Amino acid sequence: MGRAVLPAILLAALLAVATGSAKADPVPIDGQSRIPLTSFETFLDPDRALTIADVRGEAATRFVAASPRMRDHSQGFTSDALWLRVEIDVAETAAGRYFLTLDVPNFDQLDVWNSWSGAGALSAALGDRIAMAVPNRVNTAVLDLPAGRHTLWMRAVTTGAMALPLELWRPEALWVAEQGRIQLHTTLTAVAALLGMTALALGTALSSLALVFYAGAVLSTAVHFMAMNGLDMMMLETHLFPGNDNPFVWRAVSGVFDAAFLLAALPLRRHARWAIPVLGALALLGVAVVVTLYPFLDGYARPFVLLRPSGLTLTILAVGIAAALQCRLAGHRPATWVVVGWLVLAAGNLMAALRNAGVLPWTETTYFLPTYAPLAEMLCFGIMAVVVLRAERTRVQRVMVTALRRNEAELAERVTQRTTALAKANAALRDRESQLRRILEAAPFPILLFHADSAATLYANHRARALFSGNTTLPARLGRDLHQDPADHDRLLALLERNGSAENVEMAMRDAAGNPVWVLASLVAIDYQGLPARLLAVNDISRRRQLEQELTKAREVAEAALGLERASSETQRQFLAMISHEFRTPLSVIAVAVQSLGLAVEDETVLARLARVERAVRYMNGMIDACLLDDRFEGAGLVLRTGALDLTGLVRDTADAAQAASPGHAVRIRAETLPGMTGDAPLLGIALSNLVENAVKYSPRQGAVDVVLLRDGGEAVVTVADQGKGVPEDERERIFEKYYRCAGTGRVPGAGLGLYLARRIVAAHGGTVGVRNRPEGGALFTLRLPLEPAPALGQNGAPADDGPTD
Repeated sequence: MGRAVLPAILLAALLAVATGSAKADPVPIDGQSRIPLTSFETFLDPDRALTIADVRGEAATRFVAASPRMRDHSQGFTSDALWLRVEIDVAETAAGRYFLTLDVPNFDQLDVWNSWSGAGALSAALGDRIAMAVPNRVNTAVLDLPAGRHTLWMRAVTTGAMALPLELWRPEALWVAEQGRIQLHTTLTAVAALLGMTALALGTALSSLALVFYAGAVLSTAVHFMAMNGLDMMMLETHLFPGNDNPFVWRAVSGVFDAAFLLAALPLRRHARWAIPVLGALALLGVAVVVTLYPFLDGYARPFVLLRPSGLTLTILAVGIAAALQCRLAGHRPATWVVVGWLVLAAGNLMAALRNAGVLPWTETTYFLPTYAPLAEMLCFGIMAVVVLRAERTRVQRVMVTALRRNEAELAERVTQRTTALAKANAALRDRESQLRRILEAAPFPILLFHADSAATLYANHRARALFSGNTTLPARLGRDLHQDPADHDRLLALLERNGSAENVEMAMRDAAGNPVWVLASLVAIDYQGLPARLLAVNDISRRRQLEQELTKAREVAEAALGLERASSETQRQFLAMISHEFRTPLSVIAVAVQSLGLAVEDETVLARLARVERAVRYMNGMIDACLLDDRFEGAGLVLRTGALDLTGLVRDTADAAQAASPGHAVRIRAETLPGMTGDAPLLGIALSNLVENAVKYSPRQGAVDVVLLRDGGEAVVTVADQGKGVPEDERERIFEKYYRCAGTGRVPGAGLGLYLARRIVAAHGGTVGVRNRPEGGALFTLRLPLEPAPALGQNGAPADDGPTD
């Protein structure tokens, strides 16, 4: 909800602070029949959240005395609630029943509380959203005022202009005053309705669509009058169209009929020279509306007010003024009345906008002059319609007299008339031919005319002459020789014969130098100066064809490069498979031999050497597995074979294997028991082994490697800490790149694949791997995996899902 303060309210608050006066004088009620409530205090409730209890309690200090300008001016448009406090001093002789009136027929709601009833009960309510307590043209409520000094609190909420012309009336005085107003408004409304019914009857009798549209506009205006002067609420106790937009809806309907009437009655011109007055009128009116209304609207009300049906009314008004001005400038004298009518309506709308914005005071004059401005507009339109009808009658009479005289002299002047008619026809034909030539010369593509039988050139615009003859002369003959492939000429003619036209047929033609030119050709049959002719239009697409060929070549080169890359990848995979096969067999033999020798030998020196051989075999097998796994990544993509995963057991097995492989280090493990998970256990085993073996490689002999498994919220966290040199700050992310090794690794064996594969495997499981240096020295690798319940197992012990998960 908008929280911007209206200019008038802000001015009043500043004046109150400057003068130190926040208390309004009490309104004396001492026997007058009509008491204007012009002395009051006010403040805004931006959130509409305050109750009468708040206003009578803590919020009572927020009231400030209203400035004289606020008493008789609108406060503009606002979405806030406006609270008023009025002190009244009722004399003993003046106590009794009064009517509280709000002389704004279209107002959402005004709630009233008093100080003599107590308990904060609502004493009266006025507005369109409240059932009428007193049938009257304006919003009216009953107040029984006791003698003494009392307080009235009022809360005003409306989507229209925030104007509060409040008055207290003695009942009999109000009825007397309203009789004259009701008679005046009824008379003006009846005049509009009678004018509309008369126009409807005449339009029906004369079959005049313009008069029917005029009748619709006048009758809609009459309903608009009833909504603005309150007669509809007094007679029907409701608006004919619910809501505060009711008057503007009927005004918009009237505007639509006005526009239809203008289209039917005015000879609108379509020419470039009328663009300046038309667009100028629209622009000036739009600027006037924005400049007038926009500064007085808060942030909530700006789009709401400018997009209401009144906005459609202003749009129609702008278009109407522009259209009428166009017709008047074009010499249509009756349009003067339309211009006058629209200007009167525009003046009324401007006055209403200034009044609603608080620039002009809110009085009966500033309210009803804009209200009845459409009546003056309708009268001007009616005068214009009468003038047009009289002019039409005069024209018809003149035509009839002319026809009679022509008939009298027809026998004597037949030859002369026929000669004159023929001369005019020839002149018109020459004019049409001249216009056609100008159009064809201005066309942005080559156009040619040739004889349908002889193919002789009848006409070629300058673009065709430049393309096909290279100079200002016409090509001698257009036919099969014009085409690169003569069959294209036959194809065009066949399409013309079959379909009546040939459109955008792609083919190659020859230019003046005999070079091929790719074009889109269109061919139609026409009559030219009494001769059967064909009109050929061509659109040069040689550049597009060249680009298409270049794109085709580029695509072929890209496809060839992709094929080479695929062949290279396939060769690499075959090589790795061969290396794996050729290396694993001797490595397996070596491993079996080492195990057999270890069982037969008891010499500690030999056993140590055998252990070194066994570690080397495991290292070579690990290198081969890493290469094959990397190829699996780079090939069709990593496919996870998920199943139930015991992460605690996997971590312990990995640590135990590392301890067995490196007895010179202390691999210490601390693992919590975690709930069941799902994952690819072999791949996660490789990732954990790479992290632990990496820590062992870079820790000093007799050093310790700490492996910890714990739960952190919804994640399982594995940390591997070593006592090595740590990782340089600028290389912490690069060590996870493929084949990358730190500069200070020295002679430590490795291929730069372990950490790369570990991160890829963990990422495929939705986890992360990172590294940081410990304050006491060494690196700390952290692996995080999301926890999730293990899936149900099938009969064969496999996961019950449909297959592997990518």
